[in-house]
Amino acid sequence: MRRVPRLAVALVAAAGCAATPVLDGERRYREGDRRGALEVWRNVSPGDADYAAAADRAAAVQDELTQLTTGYIVSARELEGDGRLAESILDYRLALALRAYDPATLAHVQQLARELETRKGSLRGEYQRVLEQGDLEGAREVLTTLRALDPFDPEFETEERQLDAALAAEWTQRRARIREQLSGEVEGLVEAGRAAFAEERLDAALDLWRRALLIDPDNERIQVYIASAERQLEHLERLRRAAPPAKER
Repeated sequence: MRRVPRLAVALVAAAGCAATPVLDGERRYREGDRRGALEVWRNVSPGDADYAAAADRAAAVQDELTQLTTGYIVSARELEGDGRLAESILDYRLALALRAYDPATLAHVQQLARELETRKGSLRGEYQRVLEQGDLEGAREVLTTLRALDPFDPEFETEERQLDAALAAEWTQRRARIREQLSGEVEGLVEAGRAAFAEERLDAALDLWRRALLIDPDNERIQVYIASAERQLEHLERLRRAAPPAKER
């Protein structure tokens, strides 16, 4: 939590008194207008009784502005280096809002904005091309790059939802095709397990059914067979533990 200087607290407490430039600056500061507050305090003449207080507050708030601006610039450069241009531009603009005049940063922001639009246009074209080819995984990679470039664009959010739905449908169809291709192998394992179970070779039956379940994990019939064999084995184990030890001859 930001600590409010004692002087500021005292000045706020005196708000009921006649308005002064120092109090006016405090009001602007509380409203979030730091630069406006600085301008008021810096305009207090050296001969004014409030000059020392205004100078102290101006120095403190200027230091606060400098730290905030530096933080935004550092963050903007890191985001720019990561290719997250829209977020970088936002932080640069926040820094510019705290600086009275910074033509170099302003020019850089304008150049970044042009680069952002150019790259977004190129990637949009690549996204449509890959999508039309039916390469949903490739489209996902391009869209991920676009979302990193500009996470604020609602168009990309809509595209992402639609692509996720298409990928989910494709994966469901792919699983169905694989399951159909392997259905013969699954049925062979199931029937072999049933034969072993009928011969009371429960461990062998379990092994066969578990192999079948690895191929078709959603097969409820195999799950029932496995559960039944496991219950049988548990029952036999309880009987074995409850049986009296054999008498020695």
